[in-house]
Amino acid sequence: MPKIPRTILAAFLATAIGLFTVAAAAATGPDHAATYEKLKTLAGAWTGKMEDPLEGPPVTVRYEVASNGKAVIEFQNPGESYEMVTVYYLANGRLQATHYCAAGNQPAYKLGDKSTADLALFEFAGGTGFDPDKDGHVHQGEIRFLSPDRIEHRWFHYVGPKELGSTQWFLQRQVEIPTEQTPAPEPEPVPTVAPTS
Repeated sequence: MPKIPRTILAAFLATAIGLFTVAAAAATGPDHAATYEKLKTLAGAWTGKMEDPLEGPPVTVRYEVASNGKAVIEFQNPGESYEMVTVYYLANGRLQATHYCAAGNQPAYKLGDKSTADLALFEFAGGTGFDPDKDGHVHQGEIRFLSPDRIEHRWFHYVGPKELGSTQWFLQRQVEIPTEQTPAPEPEPVPTVAPTS
């Protein structure tokens, strides 16, 4: 049996270990439940700017945790004529989302394999109300968690298979200041009437 030089054997062993490590990391992928829990912490009102963090047009987002914690609802520009909603949820342990667009379509997304603890990448996973081969739609997106009170959104717009551009939002949590409630006035005493004989 021929002898294999130690350097070749060491190189083979290092390559095998490296491939195993890469395969193991790819097999585990992002932590879907942890990312969903992070989305739940966004509950509340957020405001910011679109495109330019200082000079861009204003944008408002509100997050609500609904259905006994099983859904996170994102209201984009709530109460405006162009209000849109995205619902995030876990399905069989995998983070997914459906965007209810003002354009009348409903693209669906799944958490991308390259997501990290601070960056949720949403990949296109079909949808309804449009033909992704020819119609306009939001094809993919990302939410970057900068701090508990700062996030950034970026959504990529497509017509058919062609990317037309993206929209970026720079958002900051709005601290809700409790309003002082005026105590209810004391009721007026009811006059008592003396019994008559």
